[in-house]
Amino acid sequence: MRRENSFSIITRVFLFCSGVSIDLISRCPRFEIIKYSSIGVTIFFTSIFAFISSFFAFSIILDSVYLIVLFSTLWGFLIFNLDRYIVSSMRTSDNIYKNIIKAIPRVLIGVFIAITISKPIEVTLLSDEISNYIENQKSLKISELDSRHGTSILNLDFRKDQIVNSYNEKLSIQENYYNEYKCECDGTCGTQIRGRGVECFSKKKKYEDYIKQMNFEREQYESLLSENSIERKKLVELHKKRNEELEATFSYGFFNQIKILNEIDNYSIYFILFLFIFIELSPIITKLFSSNGPYDSLLMSEINQYRIEYLKSVDDLNNERLINKKMNELNVKNELHSKQLEIERNMNEIVLERYEEIKQKLNTKISRN
Repeated sequence: MRRENSFSIITRVFLFCSGVSIDLISRCPRFEIIKYSSIGVTIFFTSIFAFISSFFAFSIILDSVYLIVLFSTLWGFLIFNLDRYIVSSMRTSDNIYKNIIKAIPRVLIGVFIAITISKPIEVTLLSDEISNYIENQKSLKISELDSRHGTSILNLDFRKDQIVNSYNEKLSIQENYYNEYKCECDGTCGTQIRGRGVECFSKKKKYEDYIKQMNFEREQYESLLSENSIERKKLVELHKKRNEELEATFSYGFFNQIKILNEIDNYSIYFILFLFIFIELSPIITKLFSSNGPYDSLLMSEINQYRIEYLKSVDDLNNERLINKKMNELNVKNELHSKQLEIERNMNEIVLERYEEIKQKLNTKISRN
């Protein structure tokens, strides 16, 4: 009994999703219709998940909402068509081992589809964990960079302090030489004799010589401070540049976030993955372990009927070709025979003409004699 006209729109949609023939399934009992409708529901919702998953993925990659919706819809239709083909193309038999062997390629394709669907959703659901991981890695890299460059900057600052302290000590010596010279000439220290005596001139010369040396030391001091300042400035700029480059390297895209998921020790990743694998493989497993029902019998009957008609048409075509071949052979033989008769007739005519010519010549010759 046909139920095709009694199907609701929703039932028709889910039967279409399962890949069955509406004409054949309408001849089957109700339980068979429910079975394939359930398979269609699974395929339909798998496609919805594929659309949502690709929407999340393209949202990370693209900025245009229209392109995101367009590509997500195309991806959802692609997964829908592929799942529908995988389920509808499965042909089970009574041998379970043969069924499993035939199902292996379809299972592998289903696992691959489940992985591609689950990854964008994993990235979205675990975005906080990914952000924390990125921040931790960023902090570690920045700390390493600060430690390496900070040590160099501290060494330069320490070197600057040494230069300043060394110059200040020399200034202190210069001040001491000046005080010794002044107090000696004033008579407040040393020989205690006021005036410009030998000791006064000696200490004055010592002070003046040191002044000349300090002029050279001052040039050296200023040069060393300038070099230190330039080197420190370059190092600070390099540190700033490296920090900017480091910031740029931590702007992770979609595929880098997927890579981070594998580094995060989070069992929820496997839970989401196995959930989608189960959803994706459930129609295949249902078909694999279900015994052949009325729909399968009707389908095989249709296939066998088509094969019989096809083989019959092939036999008719072969017979027609054989007849045509024999007719062609007969036509060729008749044509050859006709040509042979024509050649013989032409030869006879030529021989007859030659005979008449010779006869005429002989008669002419006899008449002359």
